[in-house]
Amino acid sequence: MIELLDVSKADNIYSSLIRHTISGEKLNLRFGIEKSDYARLKRILEFRPFENTGFAPYRYFFALSYRPDSENDRISIISVRVEQLDRNKQFEFELSKKYISNILWFNEITNKKEIEQLIEI
Repeated sequence: MIELLDVSKADNIYSSLIRHTISGEKLNLRFGIEKSDYARLKRILEFRPFENTGFAPYRYFFALSYRPDSENDRISIISVRVEQLDRNKQFEFELSKKYISNILWFNEITNKKEIEQLIEI
């Protein structure tokens, strides 16, 4: 599964950082996103559904299942697997169809040469 690591804003440029495994190699990939998805992704990264278990980090994975939003044709609802220690559960979040299509495209890639310019070391 593709893991959401971070979102950032610098000089009014918004980007998302994900981790994806291609041919057994874990790659951190940064790509540009829409301003509206910045807030939506921040909401995901700040979501803490489990009881306080100290300082154990949360992890967020795109489950790749999604459905259209009945009220907005530019938005879809995607399932995100939230993990902390031995706990995990899937929750639904709103994201743009454009962002979801990017995640689905990354999931199809089998050769890192296709996305070399997005790799962050």
